[in-house]
Amino acid sequence: MNTKHSKKGHLEAAASHHEQAARHHREASRHFEEGKDFAHAAHQAMMAHGHTLHAIDQAHDAGAHGANTPPTTPSSIGSGASAADVAKLHAAAVELHTQAAQHMRHAVKLFEQDRSAATHDAQLALALALRALSHGNEAARLFVKLAVSAAA
Repeated sequence: MNTKHSKKGHLEAAASHHEQAARHHREASRHFEEGKDFAHAAHQAMMAHGHTLHAIDQAHDAGAHGANTPPTTPSSIGSGASAADVAKLHAAAVELHTQAAQHMRHAVKLFEQDRSAATHDAQLALALALRALSHGNEAARLFVKLAVSAAA
């Protein structure tokens, strides 16, 4: 497989990982919204996190490097964190991954005709992935805060 096809394959893999991450975040959000089965919600969140990391790795392997903009960190919830707050963070991650997957799929379509446009879409997807990762990290932080306060 030559480099051109390899890069396109990495873009396709990144899009697939974004789609899987969105599904897992959606499930985590649903469980947190319902306020039950937090263990399964945490498992779904961990799966989403893993797919996010794979998507980022695939984007880097394809040659997409982020613009010099750092990921936007979601505003931190104060001491009154709730399962609803965790659900909102996962829901935001769903949207970000969905957008990232769309940009990656678009990059794949453009790959043969316009490498510059494909690279631009891949970079946008990478920036969205980093934002989604940040939301997932904040959701994990809040979940631990909830678990500790529930155990106390």
